[in-house]
Amino acid sequence: MAFTSSSETSVVASDPHAPLLRPRQPDGPATRPVTLAQLLGRATGRRGASMLVRETAARELEERRADWGYSKPVVALDMLWNTAFVAVSVVMLICTADERPNTPIRLWICGYALQCLVHVVLVWLEYRRRNSSRTSARDEERGDAVSGDVNDSEDEEDGIGRSLSGSNESSVTKRCETLNTMASFLWWIVGFYWIVSGGDILLQNSPRLYWLSVVFLAFDVFFAIFCVVLACLIGIALCCCLPCIIAILYAVAEQEGASEADLSILPKYRFQIINNSEKGAGKMIPVETSSGYLANERILLPEDAECCICLSSYEDGVDLHALPCNHHFHSTCIVKWLKMNATCPLCKYDILKGNEQV
Repeated sequence: MAFTSSSETSVVASDPHAPLLRPRQPDGPATRPVTLAQLLGRATGRRGASMLVRETAARELEERRADWGYSKPVVALDMLWNTAFVAVSVVMLICTADERPNTPIRLWICGYALQCLVHVVLVWLEYRRRNSSRTSARDEERGDAVSGDVNDSEDEEDGIGRSLSGSNESSVTKRCETLNTMASFLWWIVGFYWIVSGGDILLQNSPRLYWLSVVFLAFDVFFAIFCVVLACLIGIALCCCLPCIIAILYAVAEQEGASEADLSILPKYRFQIINNSEKGAGKMIPVETSSGYLANERILLPEDAECCICLSSYEDGVDLHALPCNHHFHSTCIVKWLKMNATCPLCKYDILKGNEQV
């Protein structure tokens, strides 16, 4: 789907008017494989064009989630929430000094508060690292604009060194956060066991400690269920309703992808069904763009006459866009994608950097 023959690729590659758009500075190191994207590929066992698009969308969604998750309001709320848990734990431990629980539930509350405190520290470190990375990237761009091409090799080496240093710091923070999460899970099981084994005696002897522990356990269960349900909904949406995900990402995304000027010089076509041919076969009739570019006519086989984003077959008269990598999609589908991420959803070809891939 949306793949064309090698002869068509060579024709487009040799076309002097092929849209190799203006270069743009890279935002950072290449993105590592994302868990949700890997799960989609392994769960389905398919590597077709449509699944590649969905894995790319899952990767993009995970990147947006990470950026949003470490935005200032979310970080402030997360830190405030966990700090409140620590404060409540300290206050309750002081106020319940006279209570005598029959299980070491007081120890469990101390451990829970300590894990919340560790989480606050790790979130703050990651937030500060991301902020410093963005600041250094902006300063580097300003410096490049002022100094031009002077000392480009040294600047590039410095940039690579800073990227590796930031990546190492992030890796350490994520490992610590993973360990803290695993410890929290095991500690939750311990607390649940102590609450159950304490029974009515624990409730009678230490009612405030008992209910505080129950509240903490309930919050963790609610949060875990919420994350699982959200992950399932996202997975179903990626498989069944990818255009909706793209529309949401486009609505909340900042201008990081292609601009209107970039999109205006992409080859545009109108699909026309070929009469007396195989069902679904057709040809892409070139339409002159606003920049005056007119592409070559292309023939599509039935298996290629389908948009890999929305999984809909091309209907007679529908508008299409082709990318420099020779992949084609519905105009409405690919325009929203490119405004969010200026790379081909199939092969990762970056339309702003020429034949570089991300």
